[in-house]
Amino acid sequence: MAREVHGRILIVDDDKTASKLYEVLLAKAGFLPNSVATVNEAREALAQRSYEAMLLDLDLAGERGLDVLPHVLKQAPFTKVIILTASGSIAQAVESIKRGASGFVQKGSPPEALLAELTKHLAPSAPAGPASTVNYGLIGESASIKETIATIDRLKSVDSTVLILGESGTGKEVVARAIHDSSPRKGELFSAINCGAIPENLLESELFGYKKGAFTDAKTDRKGIFELCTNGTLLLDEIGDMPLVLQTKLLRVLQERQVTPVGAATPVTIGTRVIAATHRDILDEARSKRFREDLYYRLSIVIIRIPPLRHRTEDIPLLTEHFLQIFNQRFGRDVRTPPPATMARMVAYDWPGNIRELQNAIERAVVLSGNDQLTVENMFQHLSGSSSQAKQGGTSLLEQAVFDLPLTEAKQAFERAYLERLLRENSGNISEVARLSGRYRADVYRLLQRAGLETDQFR
Repeated sequence: MAREVHGRILIVDDDKTASKLYEVLLAKAGFLPNSVATVNEAREALAQRSYEAMLLDLDLAGERGLDVLPHVLKQAPFTKVIILTASGSIAQAVESIKRGASGFVQKGSPPEALLAELTKHLAPSAPAGPASTVNYGLIGESASIKETIATIDRLKSVDSTVLILGESGTGKEVVARAIHDSSPRKGELFSAINCGAIPENLLESELFGYKKGAFTDAKTDRKGIFELCTNGTLLLDEIGDMPLVLQTKLLRVLQERQVTPVGAATPVTIGTRVIAATHRDILDEARSKRFREDLYYRLSIVIIRIPPLRHRTEDIPLLTEHFLQIFNQRFGRDVRTPPPATMARMVAYDWPGNIRELQNAIERAVVLSGNDQLTVENMFQHLSGSSSQAKQGGTSLLEQAVFDLPLTEAKQAFERAYLERLLRENSGNISEVARLSGRYRADVYRLLQRAGLETDQFR
């Protein structure tokens, strides 16, 4: 009988001896540990795959371990951060908890103390949300969210491959985790890997593993993520960015239920449940030969489309209450639900970064609030200033907003603003928009659909 896997743990500690001890301890307890020594390595590791928890040493060589905490809270909100402290830094550990860490353990404590702290924070718990409709961690009462919840419910007892489509920040990983947690595999490992964040020459070995001597740095055999998740669920995030040569190998894996590690002659049978996700128009990518059409049809047994936040504005008040509760608790504040006038402005905004942008804006407002009021000015403090101030150094307000977003979201925000301006200046005339943008009419229609824009509103 296979040993139950409790999840992936990222160890951030520049003490190699201590890291090795933690690795051995966690592996024996059923976890999958991975060690890095610097803040930058921790960021890279979080970009490549998901971790249930991070053990973070505050005193790294020449760096403050605390510097990675805001990045974790923003980019990997599911990852619980446990602080590793020396005896003289308890006050610093307490401060880190105020800033969002989940707990702390003194270095040199008995192994049972570390495992107890991890188990306490990784134990399943119902998602919090005051007076909200929360199902499978999804918050909202819009028709689209109810349909997503119903689809997850129908997937409870089946192992079909699922393709999740949606813009960046809409909650694709939340849905993937919900599918896993509602299935018979919920006690097994859920892991996510970003197919666009790992170089092509490393992605194959990450997915399929490798044998000792397969390449220069292959000093031991290593299982790939498919084999590690054989009883669990693997989310292939940003599948649309996977190189074509690996798409061919992935298709074979899905069809044959076997992987062949790099340098191996014999395949390994796997039982991994695969969920894929992408922000791209993947069918259009397949038709344009940038994505294998046969792989698209193999992945899309069940398709879940997550709408952008601008298409489910009735959920913004519920999401706002939910995030307010989280950040009030985290920062010891008591910021109240905004009044109707403020909420109306929030609902009217397009939220190009979707739920992630809303979450970040509310966190910013809670942190900056000097009283119990949530204000739009605090939510968008990073964009504040008069129009003359917004043009410093030739940088427009739009550019400031774009530079504040991750690259994928920045591209989407700019593309939407660019199309809106052309449509507004040409009264929704598609032929003129196509001419001015240097694109075919069919391309313009596709871009408008992806941006959620209708020409009628500009005529």
